Amino acid sequence: MKRIITLLSIIVCLNSFAQETIDVQRPTLTESNTVVAPGIIQAETGFTYIDQFYGLNTFVRFGITERLEFRFATAYASPNLDLSGKVFIWEGKGAIPGLSFQLDYNPFFGRQNYTLSATGSLGEKFFYTLNGGNDFSWYGVGLIGFSYSKGCIFAEYKYHENYQQLHGGVTYILKNEVQLDINGGLLDYTTPYVGLGLAFRLKPFDRNKKEEPAAAPIAE
Repeated sequence: MKRIITLLSIIVCLNSFAQETIDVQRPTLTESNTVVAPGIIQAETGFTYIDQFYGLNTFVRFGITERLEFRFATAYASPNLDLSGKVFIWEGKGAIPGLSFQLDYNPFFGRQNYTLSATGSLGEKFFYTLNGGNDFSWYGVGLIGFSYSKGCIFAEYKYHENYQQLHGGVTYILKNEVQLDINGGLLDYTTPYVGLGLAFRLKPFDRNKKEEPAAAPIAE
């Protein structure tokens, strides 16, 4: 169980739909309502130390359309492979949250996870995220975050039928394309853990790239 929870602790800080800077779904337990922009490939990886165990997890996100992304996730020294699809429903406005729906599927174990995400603003700098879902057991997660110019600070609480978790961390964005994070918390109020992470994005198929202007004709 602790191995599974370690992997759950590696998932994002967020802001708005279609951001100019990287929009990462780690290291928070909550899932934001945003998706990766079309043509973007984004890798997010990190490790967690808990109860004398090191866990390493990586997932990759692909922007398909303005409202749809695909991702896959795997863990070091594990045959697990989670496949996911996430649909952006609407953006929301101010404290009225934007919504998304995500489905995760593990073909090795037939495990499914459904998540409904809601993200809203509590002012110029503060935001919140609420998640509800089912992975064969019901769970809910609530997050409060503070945005600053290079990232965010967050704290959150997760209630699952099998455990409870307190979690928090800080993210820092480098040159709009790379994010670093440090995070940690308590599992069932007794077991501490700490983690570090890295995320970066590539734009090989970015539809928003500006085309180079054509050269002006030479006057005769």
